[in-house]
Amino acid sequence: MALTYFRTAWGLVGPDLPWPDLAAFARDAAAEGYDGVEFAVPMAAGLPGGLDGQMGALAPVLEETGLKVMPLIATRPVEPRDYGDAALHLESFREQLAVAVELGAPRAAVHGGADSFDHSTSVAFFRDCMAAASDAGVHPMFETHRGRPLYTPWATRDLLEALPEMRLTSDLSHWMPVVDRWPDDVGDLFLEASRRSDHLHARVGHEKGPQVPDPRDPVWQPHVELHRGWWSETMRTAEAEGRDLGVAPEFGPPPYMNATPYAQVPVADVIEVNEWMAQQIVDWFE
Repeated sequence: MALTYFRTAWGLVGPDLPWPDLAAFARDAAAEGYDGVEFAVPMAAGLPGGLDGQMGALAPVLEETGLKVMPLIATRPVEPRDYGDAALHLESFREQLAVAVELGAPRAAVHGGADSFDHSTSVAFFRDCMAAASDAGVHPMFETHRGRPLYTPWATRDLLEALPEMRLTSDLSHWMPVVDRWPDDVGDLFLEASRRSDHLHARVGHEKGPQVPDPRDPVWQPHVELHRGWWSETMRTAEAEGRDLGVAPEFGPPPYMNATPYAQVPVADVIEVNEWMAQQIVDWFE
């Protein structure tokens, strides 16, 4: 099993952020030992210079450094009132899939569809996405994310049963506030999702939110160990099946990161936290 470490650009690239553009971000990620970079395709399109400008500057950095790319496809209709329209989500997926192809990315993490889809709509949507991705030569990994059809352990179980070829991006931190309890009674569903995952978003959630304030704080050690157990199952299964696995430490900025009232100062440095999590994964699994 090859384990590939990606650095997330979430909340880090753009005006008044630590890196002005994806090219600078990627160059520093390579210098700091990451194997690749992960960034949202819509985010890239919204940065100064537009998507074409971003890609034009990024391409030579990728070639020079050998960095891999993990595009994050997040389907979203233009009008918020259309969020439940499966046809518009599929259109959005196809548009962003074309960018993944342009990047030469063999895999893509996918926020796809809407939590308001019924089961049959979700099955049809994911089948259509997988067919389009197969035609494009891209391996899609659908994220266990709130706001999407995979937002609960139970809906995900039913979809995995209906779609045995479906692969996941595991971000089980999202399920913690959804179940709103310590998940002992649904632990088998968390483990099954872990086994079906080819990519990990390594963030630690808790019963009331998808991100603990600081995973280095000993008060959150039980939650860190809980997530470590799920990640271990993903690693174990990938190794047994001879599959490659990507991992991106993915603690995010406010409002995911707790902040002080009024001044909105983050309670921890998200770059430091993600670097700490990357080192933990190295210590645990290599």
